[in-house]
Amino acid sequence: MIPIVTIDGPSGSGKGTLAKRLSSELKWNYLDSGLLYRCYAFFYSREQVNIREQINKITFSNLKGKEKILWQGNDITNDLRGKGITLLSSELSQNKEIRQKLFLIQKSYHKKPGLIAEGRDMSSIVFPESKIKIFLTAAIEERVQRRANQLRNAGQKVNISELKKEIQLRDRRDSERTHSPLSISEGAIEIDNTYENIEITIDNIKKLINERYK
Repeated sequence: MIPIVTIDGPSGSGKGTLAKRLSSELKWNYLDSGLLYRCYAFFYSREQVNIREQINKITFSNLKGKEKILWQGNDITNDLRGKGITLLSSELSQNKEIRQKLFLIQKSYHKKPGLIAEGRDMSSIVFPESKIKIFLTAAIEERVQRRANQLRNAGQKVNISELKKEIQLRDRRDSERTHSPLSISEGAIEIDNTYENIEITIDNIKKLINERYK
């Protein structure tokens, strides 16, 4: 089978940083499922008819560590990472039909030579066949600070108190939703990433890949 590493966890747990590093070092495909939901919310808010077709038109780049997301030549990075789309994508993710539409797009990322998939239901719903399932956590204060830094780097103003409430709301929605709730899958390795050294985590996952995907 084509190897898959799934990394799940709440907002700000560091799963994006870990997944990007792994996919870059292994030269595997990378799936940011949360970004797909943000893209869906972006087009939904603009009343686009064929949202899947619009998502396919999006291009991504990461030059010198700076993320840029383009749609029809327009930079929509800040739109996708902004408060409005963040809250709307969390709300839309509760919808079973929307989750099913995005499920098919996510499955299409499973291609050679391998896939690093990060999100909230990668291990439990989208790729349950994965032999390496990681559940990443971190203290709420650390997660809020990471998100705040991400927004500041994008040139946005941050209210720490409001941001903490938003993250706690997303945590509650993700964990309590009826369809594909955020949870630790059976057989998943739980890692507290509050103070964890990312180099050690990457080395440990690489060892698991060599052991389980011989």
